[in-house]
Amino acid sequence: MSLFFQNSLAFPTIIFSGLLIIVLFYWLCAAFGLLDIDLFNVDTAVDGGLDGNSIDATGFAGWLTKLGLAGIPVTIILTLFTLFGWTITYFCVHLFIRFIDTNLLRYLVGFAVFAITLFIALHLTALCLRPVRNKLKSLNKPKTVHQLIGQLATVRSGEVTEHKGEAILEDGGAGLILQIRASSIDNIKRGDRVVIISYDAQSHSYQVVTEDEFRH
Repeated sequence: MSLFFQNSLAFPTIIFSGLLIIVLFYWLCAAFGLLDIDLFNVDTAVDGGLDGNSIDATGFAGWLTKLGLAGIPVTIILTLFTLFGWTITYFCVHLFIRFIDTNLLRYLVGFAVFAITLFIALHLTALCLRPVRNKLKSLNKPKTVHQLIGQLATVRSGEVTEHKGEAILEDGGAGLILQIRASSIDNIKRGDRVVIISYDAQSHSYQVVTEDEFRH
């Protein structure tokens, strides 16, 4: 067991060991519903509407497209990439890097192994995910404006007026933060439940009414 930890904490395996801990923590949180599976989506925000957890990275999206990974949740890509990277570097350390006596030479070899591993792990990830890309893309469907109309949200700002207001819509994951608007006479405040009734593309906000008003 001590040899296992020694190899796991040796360079370059330690880089992927750190990533692996982050990945495992993420999936543990996702299993309990604390995080969404598509937490780090690329180009999946609603057109002008959602303050979601998306990454606006056209170059990165194009790079994924070239690898045949476009549309697959980034968290799944990173998870598989990390597993491949950790496995390759671990056995490189175990089989030959740990036997190099000179520190400088050991790190030089480690850097070379790390660079090669990045290339191999990335392409192995693409090779494994391409056959199931269509199924995985279904997990990464963006929320659209029309899908949110009629849904309940909880106000998180101190008040909601015709010019400002925020609400969070529970989506089974991290939740969606929305800019909302309502008439001041509705006296909507933090913690109130509201219903989304329309979307204003000009202000990128949602018109809401209280749940009681909507039901009556």
